[in-house]
Amino acid sequence: MMRTLILLWYDIKGYFMVRSILRKQMKTVDFNKLGLRVDWVNRAYTVINPSEEDKGDDPSMLRIKAQNKMLPIHRYMDKIGLSEFVSVSVEQIPDSEDPSKLSDSYLLVYYPIFRVITTWKVAVFFVISGVASWALYYFL
Repeated sequence: MMRTLILLWYDIKGYFMVRSILRKQMKTVDFNKLGLRVDWVNRAYTVINPSEEDKGDDPSMLRIKAQNKMLPIHRYMDKIGLSEFVSVSVEQIPDSEDPSKLSDSYLLVYYPIFRVITTWKVAVFFVISGVASWALYYFL
């Protein structure tokens, strides 16, 4: 139980640290030059598009070229001290004209790492809190 509380504290502390660093970095030239943006849950993301001459290449070559474009972003995250506190997700974006096909672009997302906090645990917490609040209001 104590270990879980300590890990929960580290998750919350890590989230706010990532949030603080991203908010400071949003105003820098390097952050904007790399095309990074931050969403409302403090995930940094960008879209990696192929250049005009690369369109039509073999999909495996496009992926390699996209990974080469991701290297400066990974180095930047390491430079600002976030590489230990964020995880990376790379997904190919569906084509806008035919959603059943994939486009040549990739979505690169950096999101905070949580060890203890999960969607299921948060939902259970809110349900229990809601029932307890209702019971206190109704019976007292």
